[in-house]
Amino acid sequence: TSTSFGDDGWLEVVQSLIRVIPLDDPLGPAVITLLLDECPLPTKDALQKLSDMLSLSAAVAQQDALNPAKHRNTTAVLGCLAEKLAGPASIGLLSPGTLGYLLESLSSDSHPTVMLFALIALEKFSQTSENKLTVSESSISDRLAVLESWADHPDHLKRQVGFCSQWSLDNLFLKEGRQFTYEKVSLTNINAMLNSNDVSEYLKISPTGLEARCDASSFESVRCTFCVDSGVWYYEVTVITSGVMQIGWATKDSKFLNHEGYGIGDDEYSCAYDGCRQLIWYNARSKPHSHPCWKE
Repeated sequence: TSTSFGDDGWLEVVQSLIRVIPLDDPLGPAVITLLLDECPLPTKDALQKLSDMLSLSAAVAQQDALNPAKHRNTTAVLGCLAEKLAGPASIGLLSPGTLGYLLESLSSDSHPTVMLFALIALEKFSQTSENKLTVSESSISDRLAVLESWADHPDHLKRQVGFCSQWSLDNLFLKEGRQFTYEKVSLTNINAMLNSNDVSEYLKISPTGLEARCDASSFESVRCTFCVDSGVWYYEVTVITSGVMQIGWATKDSKFLNHEGYGIGDDEYSCAYDGCRQLIWYNARSKPHSHPCWKE
């Protein structure tokens, strides 16, 4: 059961997350997700109190631009709650002020990390169809059309914003007259790609099939379209973020159980390298390796 003490405790946790999570730690947003996932669902009352406390608006987003850590953490918290609260609670949370805050957070004065998490929050809110309509009508696709040009940006943070903008325009907030990326991308020189038919449900895969991204709180996996069964092989990967990923080799018998957290390296049919936690995984057991932490 929920008590008013429970509400106060929850509000305390949310405020602390917004206040203290640093901007540069690659696990910062993951900590927000994990902690909010462990908390019981907030009551309607607690959500109302949170909205009143934050009292978000486009003007507040302009103020928060001076404090990118607070700004990023606020957008990350909103995305996390939107994902947990599909339905009426999510509609209630996306007030005109909150929508204004998130849209203003996509403006060019914002830190790219803020843009990224504001966009992910809008995507999570749009899992509820009424919100999707509200967001779509806010001419968000015009903003995203500008940002998608960052998809190949040498700055890894801006590249993430470009990737997510392009993905949203292709899958979520469609723009009239815009050609889908997959219709115009050239696959001529690509012999192997990530297999969109051999993937767990929440991965975003680029139109070239060469880039994958996970914004779900579950552990998502994908295999490649190319199988090797003899000889000596290697492949190379560019990590665009420095967070927790397991990259390696798997047979067809390796199972993807995203909600249980099973992916590559978590059964006897696969092994994986994790450069964030500095571990090698096999059969769901890990042993440390001595390479330095990977960076984007």
